[in-house]
Amino acid sequence: MAKDTKDMDLDELAQQMNLRPDSLAHLAAHAEFIRRQTEAQLQAAQAQVIAAKAEERVATASIEAADATKKNAKYMLTAVIVAALSALASAVAACYSYWNIVK
Repeated sequence: MAKDTKDMDLDELAQQMNLRPDSLAHLAAHAEFIRRQTEAQLQAAQAQVIAAKAEERVATASIEAADATKKNAKYMLTAVIVAALSALASAVAACYSYWNIVK
């Protein structure tokens, strides 16, 4: 009894496709080959969609990381300005104390 084309491996399909082009076995093997090829392409397309969604999530995470880095840089700049003002205030206080002692 002949094997169903869905149960054949690629070598068996290739053997069936080597028969006369107008034979039923050739046409069935060709149709099964095209079906498998289409199924593989659909799976590849689905994998690309999943990869694209993952890349989108990565891009979103990168944007959020950049925003956090920007906010952190602003906080550090503010801290440096406050530290500079504190140092200036300390210098002014030291000068004022020195002038009060010298007088």
